[in-house]
Amino acid sequence: MGVQVDLKASPFRAFLKIAEVGSFTKAANALNVSQPALSASIREMERQLGFDLFDRTSRRVDLTKEGRAFIANARRIVLETEWLHQKAEEIRTNALRLAVQPHSVFFPVRTRLTDTFLQAHAQANVEILALGHVRIFDALREDDIDLAVVIEPQSSEMDGPGRDEDLERLVIRSRPVKLLVPEEQSLSSAKALHGADLMGVPVATINRLHGVALAETVARALVGAGAELVRPPEADVFSLVRHAWLTRTICVDLGWFDIEPWCGYLAGKGRLASKPIPGLGLATQLTVLRRRREQRPAALLFWEHARQYQIDRG
Repeated sequence: MGVQVDLKASPFRAFLKIAEVGSFTKAANALNVSQPALSASIREMERQLGFDLFDRTSRRVDLTKEGRAFIANARRIVLETEWLHQKAEEIRTNALRLAVQPHSVFFPVRTRLTDTFLQAHAQANVEILALGHVRIFDALREDDIDLAVVIEPQSSEMDGPGRDEDLERLVIRSRPVKLLVPEEQSLSSAKALHGADLMGVPVATINRLHGVALAETVARALVGAGAELVRPPEADVFSLVRHAWLTRTICVDLGWFDIEPWCGYLAGKGRLASKPIPGLGLATQLTVLRRRREQRPAALLFWEHARQYQIDRG
């Protein structure tokens, strides 16, 4: 007789179901097994654990003190088996797990990259996950995802998560960081802003939602130019534009989306003029990331698609 391996954590599921309904009979019906088989499974589980999980009475089954202490662990084991089966399914089907930053759904360059891949490979099994910046790099290192598409500073000396020699980068596009200046301010008439123009000028900047490296790179450059940093209550790129529109404050513009939909509804306010700041040397890049290791076919397919996208639209 072959060795039987339980990859579904059946005894733990049975334990949790009995604890939920308070009855072996009801649990057996819910699990579609016989009541004697369920009872035997729990008795064997208790034998191996070395303590009783339930106080059995004629009217109800209650958890023992030990059972109450054990139940959280049982839930974790069941959850782990769910993840195990999900991972096995991804491996069997060659599913592509691609991470993106949540705000990038409003960046046309990013959405065109993923949309054109999905159109060209309609039969591909793809899951696009919206993850925070730090979580993306953790997920890459832990092999929870195959690839990631991120906005990061155009710099070889990023201080934050991501400057990992184990990661390979494919730069799709670059954008210079600019400043949005309310049209009534004198600086709005300049073709470009230089370091001396920003001395003592309040400038609202992004928060760490977009990555520690990017937030700190921008902040350092602005402080170095003598600007006074403003930290709005909400400082993602979209809220930053609204804040600048409402308060008539100069703000950082990463350049990846159209600002009008994010402030056009505010009547009675003047435009925000986008001004380059060449002297600060600030730019960001849209990058595809992967670990330096053997890649699954679906991941290789997306990487090649991104490379061609880079060439075609460069």
